[in-house]
Amino acid sequence: MVTIFLLRHGETAWNEERRVMGRLEVPLNRKGVLQARRIARILPRLELDAIYTSPLKRALQTSRVAAKGSRLPLRIDPNLTEFAFGRWQGCKFEELVKDKTYHRFLKDPLKTTVPGGETIRDVQKRGLKSLHRATREFPKGRLLLVSHGDVIRALICHYLQLPLEEFRRLRIDNGSLTALEVDGLWAEIKFINYLPDITDISKIPYQGLNPTKLKKH
Repeated sequence: MVTIFLLRHGETAWNEERRVMGRLEVPLNRKGVLQARRIARILPRLELDAIYTSPLKRALQTSRVAAKGSRLPLRIDPNLTEFAFGRWQGCKFEELVKDKTYHRFLKDPLKTTVPGGETIRDVQKRGLKSLHRATREFPKGRLLLVSHGDVIRALICHYLQLPLEEFRRLRIDNGSLTALEVDGLWAEIKFINYLPDITDISKIPYQGLNPTKLKKH
């Protein structure tokens, strides 16, 4: 049996603005760093064997802050990267309501390819490829995968045997943790969207961290 922890990256300014990031490099904002720091407090108790991460800056920053103090190297996996949103990248969601393709995507995300991008089924396939690779490398391990909202939603749909077209019904917040146990063809979700409380961020030691200085290497 393998235990998989799925962590969505911390918040960015574009999350706050409801702007499509896709594959664009957007750093964590202050709240995003704090979210990663809260995960760092519980990470030692997870007794991880490996950490895999999306190569995008916001995921790498989250991984580095969360795993600070861990001796585990970060294993970068491009299959964990965000949904390729093509020409929609940089747009606010409120602007997309004028795009007919966007409405087709909302109605049938399985067959509608984002202009210059991919479908949610493409996202699910590569997400599963990443997860299967990790479980082959650590067949009885406890693994952390740091990724993006839609990748995590697509993986949950697969393991809960939910219709993939309903992926948007799953709430996966920035900085949230989801856990599942996989044993062959059987999978059990342990919890979804666990989000450590950071509502009173004034009480969380920030220690002068500047998210823009947590650079991708």
